[in-house]
Amino acid sequence: MSSVTGTSLATTLAARTISQMRDQLADLQRQLGTGKRSETYGGLGLGSGLVLNLRAQLTRTDVFQANSLNIETRVKLMNTSLQRIGEVRNETRADLNAPFDYVLVQGGQTAAQRSATGRLGEMLSLLNLDAGGRYLFSGRANDMPATDTMSRILEGEGAQAGLKQIMNERLQADQGADQRGRITVNPAAGAVISLVEDGAHSFGFKITGATTSFGATITGPGAPPASLSIDLGATNPPVDGKVRITLAMPDGSATAIELTATTASPPGEKQFTIGANPTATAANITAAMDTELQRLGRTELVAASAMKAGNDFFATDASNPPQRIAGAPPFYAATAMTNGTTANTISWYLGDNATDSARATSVARVDDAITVDYGARANEEGIRWIVQNTAVFAAAAFSASDPDARDAYYALAGRVGAAMDVPSSMQQIEAIQTEIAGANIAAQAAKKRLTERTPVLQDMISEVEDISDEEISVKLLALNTRMQASLQVTSMLSQLSLVNYI
Repeated sequence: MSSVTGTSLATTLAARTISQMRDQLADLQRQLGTGKRSETYGGLGLGSGLVLNLRAQLTRTDVFQANSLNIETRVKLMNTSLQRIGEVRNETRADLNAPFDYVLVQGGQTAAQRSATGRLGEMLSLLNLDAGGRYLFSGRANDMPATDTMSRILEGEGAQAGLKQIMNERLQADQGADQRGRITVNPAAGAVISLVEDGAHSFGFKITGATTSFGATITGPGAPPASLSIDLGATNPPVDGKVRITLAMPDGSATAIELTATTASPPGEKQFTIGANPTATAANITAAMDTELQRLGRTELVAASAMKAGNDFFATDASNPPQRIAGAPPFYAATAMTNGTTANTISWYLGDNATDSARATSVARVDDAITVDYGARANEEGIRWIVQNTAVFAAAAFSASDPDARDAYYALAGRVGAAMDVPSSMQQIEAIQTEIAGANIAAQAAKKRLTERTPVLQDMISEVEDISDEEISVKLLALNTRMQASLQVTSMLSQLSLVNYI
């Protein structure tokens, strides 16, 4: 009886073995069809951990390569914009450094100013460039345009002042009520000529010194408010003797009142008549000085004031808001500046306004251990300087009936043309291009390395996951042999009976 039981158990075990081999056969057939060892990581055994790690690396590689591609696209667009802004700078400089005529063609402006207006609009458009909804010159605030519109920047809107209003208010404060640049030329006291600033403030002309070619006694200028006196003494100056008063202007430039002695009466421009005695001569110098001071107040000072107003309006960041004249209009007697607010002053730049590195506003990882910085802000010095000076030139207007307008225009055009050379101490737009190009070079180098690494990772994964047809064939052959043997044994056991056994 026990022999029969043993035979039944052997038959059951053989059947189970055949069932397992059928499962193996099905798995081998699946492997043959898919070329994969297993449908799950668990089926890879000890190789599963390696494959998971390799696939994670491959996924990161795809992300890094996508980042590099985005950087390449964005940097190309940014470089195109910066390249054109540099060309605009050169075109404006060429216009203003070449001989030109003062001819008002439209709205109190020359053809060169009208061209500057068009270039300003083009630059603002370039700075508001976006790539896939990401504004490239807005710093971290890449979901909004970098700058306001040209109309709002120049004209303002409602209670918000634009550049033209800022320039007008600044000119009032710089010229003073009598257009003498906040300086008073006192009546001559005997043989003494004197002039004095109207207060200790930053507006108008600032007296910096004086010289004569004939040995007069000079006193001053002294501490603000500065004053200066020139004592002719007991002797008249000689013919062609010179008196020179040097003045500083709001934009940091300098000018001078230079008068030459003559016996002609009336004297010519920038001359004074030698009188019968030093007292009469001092009176003549005082009159000529006052005339020249007014002329400079209507010409050189107009240009210098416009340049300073441009800096007050454009040179802004989180720690330096736009500057306005303090007090209520008219501003002829103003003595201080105050911070503009969003309620009363247009902000030309709308992007991220922090003071940290502009490059750090866009950071992308391009390899496990490498990140690149390629951000930009439209208010970076190298960009802002070109926009600012182009805008000042585009905003100024002159009157055909003003006899001093030509000289004022030439003074402004000369300053803007010189500004387009961009001082060497300032950030150059080419430096910005170089920095973002460097970031792109680093990103593309990383992309190349990752491109070369990808097939290696894929091969390593394939070695664990994939199975060759040859290996499957060998396994199928071995399985077939085992199955045949098992089937024969099972067949023999199934025919075994107690009678046959006895």
